Amino acid sequence: MILVLVLSLPLLSGCWDRVELQNLAIITAAAIDKLEDGQTRISVQIFIPRAITSGETGEDPGSGATFVREGVGENLASAISLLQVNVPRRIFWGQCKIFILGEELAKDGIREELDYLARHPGPRGGAFLFVSQGEAKGTLELTPPLERYSAEVLSKLTDEEVGLGTTLRDVDKGLMGEGKSVSIPYIIPLEAAGNAQQKTIPVISATATFHGDQQAGLLDIMETQYLLWLQGDVTRGVVSASLPEESGDITMKVASGRVKYIPEVQDGQWKMDVVVSVEGEIIQNETHFNIMHEQVIKQIEKRYKEVLEGKIADLISKLQEMNTDVLQFGRKFHQHYPQEWKEAKSEWDSKYQEVEVDIDLTVIVQKPGYIGPPGFLPKDEVKE
Repeated sequence: MILVLVLSLPLLSGCWDRVELQNLAIITAAAIDKLEDGQTRISVQIFIPRAITSGETGEDPGSGATFVREGVGENLASAISLLQVNVPRRIFWGQCKIFILGEELAKDGIREELDYLARHPGPRGGAFLFVSQGEAKGTLELTPPLERYSAEVLSKLTDEEVGLGTTLRDVDKGLMGEGKSVSIPYIIPLEAAGNAQQKTIPVISATATFHGDQQAGLLDIMETQYLLWLQGDVTRGVVSASLPEESGDITMKVASGRVKYIPEVQDGQWKMDVVVSVEGEIIQNETHFNIMHEQVIKQIEKRYKEVLEGKIADLISKLQEMNTDVLQFGRKFHQHYPQEWKEAKSEWDSKYQEVEVDIDLTVIVQKPGYIGPPGFLPKDEVKE
């Protein structure tokens, strides 16, 4: 019995390698930049635990909830190794939900950096990726007026605006898929008033599209809205349109919708039918029309259809010009036409740009809002 107990002791030491909280440097966000000399810089935002701010961090507890440290090396692995030299505690990646890629790095190629993040056991596959305007390090140094630190702002953006977030796992899946493309939110610092340049927050101003591991271009915020629609998230945004011979717009808030893709290969021609339906309610009427009338609603739906078909067609054309298949046309053709895909797979980069796209869009106005006639307009000026 004594021998069994002695032999069991090594198996019962489950906490032999534990590290106490006060010995950890908890990273909340990391920024990766490619420097002019070709070296890689990793900057990390480290959380200061308020419960143990007794001077152990070497920082002034009143200076904020976080501080920034960096390491520079020939690649990301060596940069992180040198980063540890500059931090007296063991670096802990478990709470790092935000990775920001500098614009120069994004244009040069992000494969090597992503390989490290995916291979290392510390970073999580569910961590969100962003591309920053200019150097990524600057985002970590912003001091938001409401939140405790900039990483918290970006984390809440992804929580509140579902669909805008792109995780490390998403990028891995996108770049290894048939289209070898992915989209990542593009952030800039919100312009601050006066001289308080750092007292501001990072905001999503566009979407960076990638072909392979290199940034191919940018989609502005409205194009991003339509991109989200085409990716199946038809639950956000507003649409404005004007009626013939009438000044002012009628604006609809999108409530729901659906999107369906129908690939077709016939006589060597590759075609994609994009069927989109959008439903919403009127939230502003700048015209003199009484939108309670069915005939007026039909005119509005027709105008929305014309406007949105043009916007979506322009977006898809732009994606084809940038040669970034973020809508996964390649995967859809592969699923429906495996033999044809096998023959065209090696030439997909050029074939994708030649795909003929036909858009079939339906708009349904569910509600005219809480009032029918134009608000605060004399009755004799309302057009029935």
